[in-house]
Amino acid sequence: MSRNPKNLRSRKRKSPPPQGLSAFLPAAISFEDPEGPVPRWTKRLVGVLLLPVCWLMLETLFVLLEADTLAGAYWKSSGFLCFGIGCLAWLVLFFGARCAPMMWLYVAGHELTHALFVLVFRGRVTQLHISAEGGHITTNRNNFVISLSPYFFPFYTALVIAAWTAVEWTISDVSQPDTDWLYGLIGFTWMFHLTFTLWMIRRDQPDVDQNGRLFSFTVIFIANVLLICAMLIVASPTASFRGFASSLWENGRTLYPRLAESVRELYEGIPF
Repeated sequence: MSRNPKNLRSRKRKSPPPQGLSAFLPAAISFEDPEGPVPRWTKRLVGVLLLPVCWLMLETLFVLLEADTLAGAYWKSSGFLCFGIGCLAWLVLFFGARCAPMMWLYVAGHELTHALFVLVFRGRVTQLHISAEGGHITTNRNNFVISLSPYFFPFYTALVIAAWTAVEWTISDVSQPDTDWLYGLIGFTWMFHLTFTLWMIRRDQPDVDQNGRLFSFTVIFIANVLLICAMLIVASPTASFRGFASSLWENGRTLYPRLAESVRELYEGIPF
């Protein structure tokens, strides 16, 4: 992304291996000068401070999985099964039939997500370029949320939910759509988002580099775990946002006492 086409610059990438999606990555990519109102060292410090939050989110996700998904037997429901089938179907395609059209779809979702969040922040998009080799947008506004949005916002999952809601609202007086199909489509598109995010983020990404990798990775991790928790809460009949908030608060309140206790036990177990 760039505020002005004249400000676009290019940087050489490392030569990617000629297989899989790497074969479709460009040799050079346009990016914006990372110097902005927030210094790099500030974002690096915030990234360090967010590391305990990452651990808290992961702990709370495990509590949610154990208490409301496994113990509550939600994993045996048809909705959860269809979600899993959708995830598995995409994994088979991703690892067994990667191709340029898939890359084009990913780039389209990536750049359209940038554009969507530019509009959310009341910016203006003046140019949008999408191809299997890469893409970019030209805009008058940018911040870390806009830059990192494609890595935590599942664009096609949002499209599926919006389309399903529109269809359900339109034909609700005639028939009731089978929600198992919705869960399957959510699983398929969300796994599309997750696999491509993990695949691409390991490579040099201007969106990540301009905000600092530590800061970017912590924000992306927290946002994706929040998304997973939200999907589980909405889908599970036993989970609730209040219960999630209570669990998160309790884990946060006891984090440092538990850490201190673990350090003390480790220290006492070391022979001197």
